[in-house]
Parts: sequence; structure tokens; C-alpha cells
Amino acid sequence: MNVSEEELKRQLAYYKKLSDEVAGQNIRSDSTISLLKRKLTQKENGFTILSALHDVFGQQIHEKEFFTNVLELINITLKMDKTIVLWRSQDQPMEFYPKFLLGYQKPEEKDISSQRINFSQASDQELIRAFLCHQKSEPNPIHELIRESLLLPNFIAVPIRVQRNIESWLISGRDQEAWPFYPPLDEGDMDTLIAIGGFLEAGLANARLYASLERANQELEAYNHELELRVAERTKDLRIRNQELSIEKKRSEDLLLNILPKDTADELKKNGFAKAKLQENATIMFTDFVNFTKFSSAISSEELVAELDHCFRNFDTITTKYGLEKIKTIGDAHMSASGVTGEGGNPANVIRAGLEMRDFIEEYRKQKPEHLREYFRIRVGINSGPVVAGVVGLKKFSFDIWGDPVNTASRMESSSIAGKVNVSHTTYLACKDEFDFEPRGEVSAKNKGDILMYFVENKKILPFD
Repeated sequence: MNVSEEELKRQLAYYKKLSDEVAGQNIRSDSTISLLKRKLTQKENGFTILSALHDVFGQQIHEKEFFTNVLELINITLKMDKTIVLWRSQDQPMEFYPKFLLGYQKPEEKDISSQRINFSQASDQELIRAFLCHQKSEPNPIHELIRESLLLPNFIAVPIRVQRNIESWLISGRDQEAWPFYPPLDEGDMDTLIAIGGFLEAGLANARLYASLERANQELEAYNHELELRVAERTKDLRIRNQELSIEKKRSEDLLLNILPKDTADELKKNGFAKAKLQENATIMFTDFVNFTKFSSAISSEELVAELDHCFRNFDTITTKYGLEKIKTIGDAHMSASGVTGEGGNPANVIRAGLEMRDFIEEYRKQKPEHLREYFRIRVGINSGPVVAGVVGLKKFSFDIWGDPVNTASRMESSSIAGKVNVSHTTYLACKDEFDFEPRGEVSAKNKGDILMYFVENKKILPFD
């Protein structure tokens, strides 16, 4: 019995030892498989990014766009935290500055962008040897300079050459290394970045070729532009003179048309004079401010002129809207007419303009202080009849109209009351179906005797029965 127990213990010890050996082999196998998977993933990532770069190479022709796309591919596909391109300074051959970078926070990015990294007297070959050696193998001042300047504790740097000279350095890395989520950078990552560097070299050469073609094209365009300028200079003076003449001609015509009706102005330009003509169907309107004399003493002269200018500008806009011809202003009186320029008169439009002027003043007075509102009221008078229209004299031409209907229109205004449009019997007959009229009967008018007069308002639109 004792022998059997000893044998059992020996067998148990044997199998335990055998089990430990198998477990050790499994651990070593798992480690090898994990490493192989890591390398396989690196290869897959490398092929992915190189394939994407192939597409980028065919699409991007501008340097900035090309590098920006490449840095995005590196950070996303290779799971890098930060990637930066250091560019060689033109003035200091061993001084490099960040030209493109991705992955930095805003405050970091501002600080990094202002960096100037000086590799002292190290040659390009010495930099290559320093960067390609394992970062943890031994203290390396160049590695420390990069870590401190670019805030990259773990990185890989590969050169980018143009015509066999190192133009810049592609530096990419991670903030920390710890399995399994942050695997250490190794030879596989180095191989992938070296391949990417080759694509960058080709892309950079392609971008610069395109840039040189663009410059050549710009120079050609500049030369063509210069030729065009030389040709243009020969006709420049004539063109300027023609333009100045056209401007002055238009200015003169606009000024003339601002003073005279077009028909009269055309006749004056053609013949040097314009005959006064009888206009059978004229309608004349006068407006006048109530208590203007008192108002003129209540404010300064400058304020008075400014108020009149504001009101008369709006009156001119209204008369233009309804096709009336402004005749003149006399103090606070505004005179306009329809049917005095060869075209048929429209008494209804004169009434509409008068009502709109009255309504404008009524609204405008509401904006004024209480003590000034009484002065912002107008009387409007309208009359229709034949007049003579034209210009007289040799200098300072002014279009005007004459005839008894003008005097009657003036009396219509002076016989009106504040806020009312007063029309004669002649105008009433021409428009009696278009407006609401309030008969006033015969009203005494200075030097005219008793005249039939009517107050007029827009016709009210009754609701549909």
C-alpha cells in the first residue's frame, strides 16, 4: 500500500510538471500569435492608407490640400494622436518650422506653430541615424528636443526628400504607450510611415510641378494683359474724353429736364427757343401751408428751410408718381399741373396727388412736438381749364403756365381750409363719378366773385351686398 501511494505522488508530480510545460508553451504561443496579429494589423493599416493615398495623389494638386488629407489619413488609420510636418527654413538650413500639423489642441497648436527647431550642426545623415534608432535604446538629445518642442513623447520621424535633398520631416506619434489599447510604436509603424513619406515626396513633386505650370500660365496671362494695356493706352485718352463728354451731356440733359418738360427741352435744344403753346385740358393744383408766417417766426431760418425741403421733396415724389409736372414753388406754396406738356391732362390724378400730399402732411405732423403741430397743415386747391404753357425770355429759362384757370386754381387753394382739398366746378364735372364730393355752394373768392366749390375725398368702397 505504501508503494502505491509513492507511485501515485510521483505520477502526480510528473503530470503537474508536464501541465506547467504545456501552459508555458501556450503562453508563448499566445504571445507569438498576438505579435503576429499586431504585425498583420499594421500591414493591413499600411495597405489601407497607401491605397487611400493613391487616390489622394490622383485628386489633390495643391500642396496644402495634399498634406492636410495625408495627415488626416495617418491619424485615423494608424491611430496616431498627433502628426506634424517640419519644413526646412530657407534662411537657416538646419532650422525647421511646423508647416502642417493635426491632432493638437487649440492652445497647443498656437504655441507649436510658432516654434523654430534648430538641429545645430547635425547633418541630414546624422539626423536620419538619430531618428531611425530606437527611441528607448539610449539617451538621444535630438529625440528629447522633439519631445519637448512638439509635445510628442512617443514618435516616429521619416524624411521627405525633393531631388534627393531632405525638404521636411514627417513626425507622427502617440501620447502614451501601454498594451493593449496603446501598443508601442515599432518597425512596422516605421515601415508604413517610410512608405507614406515616399508618397508625400511624389505628391509634393506633383504639386510643385502644377504650381510651376500655374505660375507659367499666370506669367503668360500677365504678358497678354500687358499687351492689352498697351493697346488700350492708345485709345484711353479718346475713351476718357468721350466718357467725360457723355457724362457732361447727360448731366446737362438731366439738369434741363429737371427744369423743363421733355418736349419743351427738346424744342429748345433743336431751335434755340421754345414757343409757348395753348393746352386745352390742363388741371392746376396749388398747395399752401396754414399759418406759415407765424411758423417762420417760431423756428430758425435753417430749420424752416429744412422742413420745407423735406415736405417739397415728398410732394415732388407724389407728383411724379401721378404724372404731374411740377411748375414751381413760391415760398411755402407748391404748384403743379397735368396736361401742360402736350399730353392729355388727367384731373383725377391731380386730385389723387392732392389727397396724398394732404395725407402725408397729416401723418408728418403727428411726429412733431405738440406746440408745432398746428403749423403742419396744408390747404389744397384744384381747377381745370385751358392755359398757355412754355418758357419766356433769353436767360434762366423757367417753364410756366398762364391763364385765368391758373388764377382760379390759386383761389381754390386760398378758399380751402386746413386738411381739405378744394376743387372748382370744372374739375368736379370731370371727376364727379370717381370721388366723393361735398358741395360747398358758391363761395366768394378774391377778385373772382362767387365760385362753385367742392371738398373732395377718395370714394369709399362699400361692402358687397
